[in-house]
Amino acid sequence: MKKTLSTLLLSFALLPCFAQSASQILNQVAAKLQNTGVKASFEATTFKGLNPNGTVLGTIQVEGNKFKIQSNSMTTWFNGTTQWTMMSRSDEVNVSTPTEAEIQKMNPTAFINLYRDNCNYYMESDTYDGKMCRKITVVPKARASFQRLVVLVDANDNLMNVRLKDAKGNWMRFRISQLQTGVKLSKSTFEFSKKDYPKVEVIDLR
Repeated sequence: MKKTLSTLLLSFALLPCFAQSASQILNQVAAKLQNTGVKASFEATTFKGLNPNGTVLGTIQVEGNKFKIQSNSMTTWFNGTTQWTMMSRSDEVNVSTPTEAEIQKMNPTAFINLYRDNCNYYMESDTYDGKMCRKITVVPKARASFQRLVVLVDANDNLMNVRLKDAKGNWMRFRISQLQTGVKLSKSTFEFSKKDYPKVEVIDLR
């Protein structure tokens, strides 16, 4: 009985350290994504309940809160304030100011704005694509724009996979591959250029 009690007390004593380690790892991942230019390929899948509802393949370039996403269906530029979206084989580009929720559904690195405040953290070892990784689950303590965030991180604090359950209970999964950090990206990377698309009509929806 004493041994069981001692083990239980030790487990409770270790819980804060374990949670702190999870948040520290997320901070290190976030620092890589925010402080340097990043390029990666991704596969984004939306779910309706447990059933896949659509998959998009593409590439993403990120620096801080700015990004450019190119996929088989569209190209999106976001300079931190304004977003330009152009569908494939379209002669129009839409200009808008996206909400935080809209950005979360488009940018697989946007989770860095979710986990910092008023959340519980759970971490365990896992395997992804045959590689050992750390699985970190983030659950908000109060009502938030998401219900659950699951992040898979490799031994070098590189992002591998992100799963987000939104406020309505629907999941979105981002699989990350060919991740490059420390990439130099110019400001123009994240803005639509009329010079590059002279025949495209700009439609301002703001």
